[in-house]
Amino acid sequence: MRRLYFVADDLEIVEQVSAALRAAGISSWNFHVLSRDEAGLYRHSIHSAATYHQLDIIHTGERWGLVGGCIGLGAGLIAYFGELLPWNVNLLTVLLMTLVGALYGAWQGGMVGMTRENYKIAPFHGDIEAGRHLIMVDVNDRNRAQVREIMNMRFPQVSFGGRDSPMISPFARPERVYHQSTH
Repeated sequence: MRRLYFVADDLEIVEQVSAALRAAGISSWNFHVLSRDEAGLYRHSIHSAATYHQLDIIHTGERWGLVGGCIGLGAGLIAYFGELLPWNVNLLTVLLMTLVGALYGAWQGGMVGMTRENYKIAPFHGDIEAGRHLIMVDVNDRNRAQVREIMNMRFPQVSFGGRDSPMISPFARPERVYHQSTH
């Protein structure tokens, strides 16, 4: 599965792209539009991007969860081998400390991620702020060429913005998204 990014200037064109993709068998769950004009997306019945597309909740939560899990594991191992606690610490206690650390880290990371733009759309920040609309289409190998053909042949005014995986990796960096600025 790949995610293709397209940038459009006009909401009417985005509505036509949405209809063309649905006609080609791409479900609304496989494409999302990110725009400053949320009301316009609603009026045109365009499937807007979810919160986790816009904010870095999952990515930061995963990263902080890993850190919290490592801290919990370290604390658990210190308690296990150092015999610092007045009660007997067994491997189950170490596992629980690791789990609590990971969950707490993920929760805190999610809270921090709510204050950050999603790392995958960060390269398009200027386009979105300028009033353009980011179209994200999730395609598999069977329909990738079909979507690219639809976009190239029927909508030459919509520029190809890049491609990436729709999966959110805690180890990914913002520069992984390939973005061609055409504006």
